[in-house]
Amino acid sequence: MVFVKLNDSLVANLNNGRNTHVFNVTLIIMAILLHQSQVLFGINLSFSDIFCFVLILIMMINKEASLPVAPMIFFLIVSIIVLLSAVFFIPSIVMYNPSAISIVNDYLKLVAIFIYFITGYNLVKKRLVIKTIKWFSVSGILIGALGGVFTLFHIHFFTNLLYFDSTRFRGLMIDPNYFSVLQISAFVYFSRSEMKMRYKVAAFFLFIFSVLISGSKTGILTFIGYLAFRLCEYIFKKRKKMHVIGGQLIVVGCLLVCIPVVLTSLDFIFQYLSKVVPSFSRIQLLFTDFSGAFSENGSGRTVTWEVALRLIQLSPVIGIGIGTYSNVANELFYENHISHNTFLQLSSEWGLPLAFIFFLYVLTVLWKATTSGGSNNTNSILRDIIIILLLGSLAISLNNARILWLVLGALVSSLERNYSVDNAGDKDVQTILPIYQKEKEYDV
Repeated sequence: MVFVKLNDSLVANLNNGRNTHVFNVTLIIMAILLHQSQVLFGINLSFSDIFCFVLILIMMINKEASLPVAPMIFFLIVSIIVLLSAVFFIPSIVMYNPSAISIVNDYLKLVAIFIYFITGYNLVKKRLVIKTIKWFSVSGILIGALGGVFTLFHIHFFTNLLYFDSTRFRGLMIDPNYFSVLQISAFVYFSRSEMKMRYKVAAFFLFIFSVLISGSKTGILTFIGYLAFRLCEYIFKKRKKMHVIGGQLIVVGCLLVCIPVVLTSLDFIFQYLSKVVPSFSRIQLLFTDFSGAFSENGSGRTVTWEVALRLIQLSPVIGIGIGTYSNVANELFYENHISHNTFLQLSSEWGLPLAFIFFLYVLTVLWKATTSGGSNNTNSILRDIIIILLLGSLAISLNNARILWLVLGALVSSLERNYSVDNAGDKDVQTILPIYQKEKEYDV
């Protein structure tokens, strides 16, 4: 009997080991493929979707998956509203009947992003969220470095796959703007990790260059916005010694002295960068004609934003639903492009009440991650990625961005008291554990 029990125990341990290995490999592949997306059969698909589905399936089989009640209820409400609006309301006020295929396609996207949210939510409990972000970030910097090599040495292999319009590097994504925002999101892990400063600086310049070769004005502005956020965080939240403050003031003074020199050499710098990186000519508009960068001479954002606002006015309470946006916009305003703004896109599709509740919820989560006494480095990384995606959302539609929903689910779960210590790194645990023990009335 003893030998039988030992044998059963060994078999169980071996099976658990295999399951863990399969799960980890699937997780790594999913994290890497978050940098890949393409349109197949009219649907924006990523191979990461397959592996994300496998992950949630494994967790369900092993009874390790849990559904947060409030997000689940909100998802069901959104589903009902957008389907009713698309099927019944829009045909009654607009001379247009949306096709069943387009409605189903868009609803599958909605289901997919909710699955990513649930996956991120449960990865925290398995203490695997930082591993996911690590592989997402490492693969991101490798793709960016590959783009840098191809651009600098004029390597024309896979130009149709890796470049948009033969000049703007987009990696494995369908859009260079989306690619650039993902690059900045990947930078967060390196900037927040406990690694030597020279590696952080190297990563910084690699990611800056990858954004430049994408020719994305959105990417540059998002990067500037994130750096401004980090600067404010450093100034107002970090405690600094007097000699450190003195050294920083000297650096700031030197930079102020250099500004006139840089301004006088700006034309030369722009010309040189445009020769080395042809796509930089688009970014140059930000510094020479800022208003034109977002109008007819730039990206035409103002037109799509105006159309989105008109669609919101058309149905402010319940929205226009899913699978209808492009065709309704074309039918009424002769403009079939999406809004290029996540806030406007969701407001027009879901209606203002649901969109307001969602964005208020996201802001509350971000505020809690920033001000929570037990916040840790992992929470800061997750929070920063969401902030970057929200900044990018001002100029591109990221409502279906997989990484956004994965990270949002992870942050929501990580902020729950029961998992604040589980998800932290070694340094975080030293900070959080006393607080956690005190709250639970444990004896140290």
